[in-house]
Amino acid sequence: MALVQWTKQYLREYHEANDVPPRMLRPQVVVWTPPPMSRYKVNVDCTVFSAQKSEGVGVLIRDPFGQVVAAMSKKINAPLGALEAEAKAFEAGLQFALDVGVHDFILEGDSMLLCNALSGHSLPPSSVASVVRGINMNCGVLSQVNFSHVKRQGNRPAHLLEKYALGIVDFLTWIEENPYFLVQTLIHDVSILCDS
Repeated sequence: MALVQWTKQYLREYHEANDVPPRMLRPQVVVWTPPPMSRYKVNVDCTVFSAQKSEGVGVLIRDPFGQVVAAMSKKINAPLGALEAEAKAFEAGLQFALDVGVHDFILEGDSMLLCNALSGHSLPPSSVASVVRGINMNCGVLSQVNFSHVKRQGNRPAHLLEKYALGIVDFLTWIEENPYFLVQTLIHDVSILCDS
């Protein structure tokens, strides 16, 4: 009986000594980070509009100072799954960058799975393997293209562009101007850059 009592007391003291009170975790702020000087960043995102059997793609190209070089909202009229739609967003981002004459950039999206597959860190799922292969082949003709993952909070402008595609028929582009519905988000991103 004495051994049981001693064990209980020992365990109580052990827990009191080792239990760390839960600390208040601050929510991690994820922001857009600029590319290195002389490069661009092409952010992409996609959403599925189930009721319309279509997808919305958002593409935003910015310079190292956070200034918009070009933006695009595009609707894809095909019933795709979420992963296939994300792959099409990367494909659209690459093609749009080529169309506006940007050849040295970082292609960034919020799909870790696709970023790893495009970077060659993992094999792509079979449903998007041909799209990933096509993107990588098209990158071969460019100066330099890298792939980067960003959490959704750091990809907000591309997310807003994808949502805007719901109300359009095909696609809309903005060259060297800010889409009116992105102004506040872009100002926020640039102010954070200036503060850091």
